[in-house]
Amino acid sequence: MSNIHVIAHTHWDQEWYFTLQDSNILASWNFADVIRTLEQNPAYTCYHFDGQTAVVEDFLAVNPQYCERLKQLVTDRRLFIGPWYTQTDTYNVHGESIIRNLKYGILSARKLGHAMMVGYLPDTFGHNSQLPTLLRGCNLDNIVFWRGINHDTQVEKSQFIWQAPSGAQVIACAMPFGYGAAKNIRADDAHLHDKIFPIVNHIRQRSGLNDLLLPCGGDQVNIDPHLPEILRIASACSPEGDRFQISSLEAYIDRLRQQASGYDRWQGELKSPRYTRIHKTIGSVRYDIKKKNYDVEQFLLGKLEPTIALARYQGIEVNVQWVDQIWKNLLRNHAHDSIGGCNSDATNRDILHRLEQTEQLSHSLWNLVVKELATASCEEGDLFVINPSATAWSGIIKATLYSRTDGIELSHHARPLPFSVLERTQVSGGRTVQVTVQGEKEVELPPYYRWQVAIDAPALPPLGYTHIQVQESSRTAPAMRNCAESAIENNDYRLALHAGSLSLHDKRNGRVISDLLTFEDCADAGDSYDFSPLEGDVPQRCHTFTLIDCEKGPHIERMTLSATLMLPPSLAARAAQDVQPYPVRLVCELRQHDAQLFIDVSLENTVCDHRLRLLINSDIRTTESIASQPFAVIRRPVADAPADWRQHYREKPVDIETSEGIIAIEENNRSLIINSLGMKEFQICQNGTAQIALTLFKSTGVLGRDDLDWRPGRASGINNTVVNTPDAQLLKPLHFSLTLALADRAAPVTLRHLETRVTRQPYTWQNQTLNTLDNRLERFTLNFASRSLPETFSLLTLPEPLMLSAIPHAHTVDGTIIRIFNAGEHPVPLPHSLRNIPQINYLEEPVADCTTILPCSTCDFLFTHQERNEKV
Repeated sequence: MSNIHVIAHTHWDQEWYFTLQDSNILASWNFADVIRTLEQNPAYTCYHFDGQTAVVEDFLAVNPQYCERLKQLVTDRRLFIGPWYTQTDTYNVHGESIIRNLKYGILSARKLGHAMMVGYLPDTFGHNSQLPTLLRGCNLDNIVFWRGINHDTQVEKSQFIWQAPSGAQVIACAMPFGYGAAKNIRADDAHLHDKIFPIVNHIRQRSGLNDLLLPCGGDQVNIDPHLPEILRIASACSPEGDRFQISSLEAYIDRLRQQASGYDRWQGELKSPRYTRIHKTIGSVRYDIKKKNYDVEQFLLGKLEPTIALARYQGIEVNVQWVDQIWKNLLRNHAHDSIGGCNSDATNRDILHRLEQTEQLSHSLWNLVVKELATASCEEGDLFVINPSATAWSGIIKATLYSRTDGIELSHHARPLPFSVLERTQVSGGRTVQVTVQGEKEVELPPYYRWQVAIDAPALPPLGYTHIQVQESSRTAPAMRNCAESAIENNDYRLALHAGSLSLHDKRNGRVISDLLTFEDCADAGDSYDFSPLEGDVPQRCHTFTLIDCEKGPHIERMTLSATLMLPPSLAARAAQDVQPYPVRLVCELRQHDAQLFIDVSLENTVCDHRLRLLINSDIRTTESIASQPFAVIRRPVADAPADWRQHYREKPVDIETSEGIIAIEENNRSLIINSLGMKEFQICQNGTAQIALTLFKSTGVLGRDDLDWRPGRASGINNTVVNTPDAQLLKPLHFSLTLALADRAAPVTLRHLETRVTRQPYTWQNQTLNTLDNRLERFTLNFASRSLPETFSLLTLPEPLMLSAIPHAHTVDGTIIRIFNAGEHPVPLPHSLRNIPQINYLEEPVADCTTILPCSTCDFLFTHQERNEKV
């Protein structure tokens, strides 16, 4: 006899093949029905709103008359909401986004009475290895999930201890039949004996416990008021004498905690398609959505939040409610379908539009805050420079400047500062309208100059700011010059084009990578969920480049190249071998004092149903890949799927993987490291030596297709209707950026240092009035409070391998949170400068002070602004 914990719920996709607007209309009916049913039937003890609060906020925004009734049910633990804001993807968004998703979800749910403290992710397409760390940071000691487990190779039982690379552990509970095991359960004898009781027996066998979890719900289902009576009949009819009862996920987790001492342990990600599809190649669909999301995440973490933290420390008031709104807007795009891009075109247009609006809000708020901070710190004309990383930064920074004259000089603390001109243009001053007694009068304004410059910056203060004086001058600064050479170089590398092929020479040790870059294109006979090859298709490759331009200056050298593939415009044209030119533009740049090659790719996509990859050659032989996950790196084997995979897996377990941004391979004392800057998907290919195949994008015209070569059976998503998605062909201009570095070891701290050099570069704002169009709010007159701030300031310094993850505002007090993590391979003592600052978890709850930070672990500090006179 077992206790069957029946979890009554609805799995609420906010958007999918339908739009958010469709979802909200349906929720207005469904959620009201849930409230009425729970109020009228005490036997219906509890119900679950899918573990996310965004849908509840939307419901209450239009139906405020239900607010108090909903709060009462939530407070009484009869209606469970949270802990997520949206049911997040764990691979295609930043780790900080996952933390904010939990935090906003829990805080929002608590305001309504209670946050369900269960890490419930019933439909997410796999789970990264650091998820226990993120859950524990929000005081969650458990996860209930469906996709990604393989009981043959990982753990035997459905409940186990899952350990992250940081050492954090949670109780994990896999749902063998997913969240819809008992969907639409009925009381008739045939249904119970033919379906429900066999399912329960399988769950019992997999669990080995007397307390079993039986989810009763499905996609957008409404509440069944007859469920209590159905379960009474099921209990009476059970051959095993099982007791079926409506229960809660919290109650079930309590039972698991009591028996946790005997559970097996697993460390690693949960991303196997053994029993369910996890869509291993979804990281490359709708690249435009994933890239825009990446850009917004990086702007928030690398520009907006550091600027706000510095401004608030200096006593400048910032409306942080806008930051909350920005994050919530962003998180609405992070549900597994939303960020996956596996939606209708109408839904994906909504997602992209929301991301663009979020980006605009972010830029506007940053403009407002940086302007007030800079005008109080530097003179008119000066360039205000912020270093968002917690270590001193020196090297080449790019900046846009304006001047009235055609010559300028730069200096820092009265010392001349070397710089070079990347571009200088004269800009018309336009006309202004003056009101006179005779009427309006147009006045011609004098022209001015826009400069794009590369500055050899001094050691910029860690997590701080300084300023650079910009003065008029008659001297001519060195400028980029066009040359007839076909090679560029800096202190570390020489990139040369010879006979159409690129080679990279490491000047530090003599390493040479020949045939460095190759474009590879192949047919994609898959859909919005999965790539799938076309039978008989032969990939087209191009590693021959033509030099368009070579420019050299004292600080930057770059080559502009072109490559042309001959591609068929459609799947049908591939069979007919009907091809057309497909030009690609490539810009390679080397900067002094920077051991990375910056690569930009641009193209206009004119081809349907294909996948384009950039193959990066190496001098390395390896059997594993290295990629970043939140606060950690993961090593995965490079191995093709077994020949008999169809007998064991729901989709081909191909070694195409996902990265948070870092991709690396290594052998002995050689490594090659990529920062993909918005591209998520890669594969390590063996061609004598290893190649990193970085997927630029895939295009497709269908939401779901039946019987793919890599995914047999029904179409994913809605499988009884063909949903055409012409927008997902991405027939438009596309742009891609990445960096490449060579190093000895691909040590975690090396990977993070290179990542920080790219993603946390210093940024600038000039205190000028000549141009008011570059930033969103420059044209508006603002009367800031008069204050005089120091010209140079540093808030925090961290010794490597400790790194700053984020510096958001606090919600519980007027303060700032400093979140750091150990990017090294060994425990690190807490820096002396942080030892007297209160330590908290991600929810800002006090925790026991730690004196040592373990590898892959984070530590949060709550700095209140009342204490700002005591500098960190």
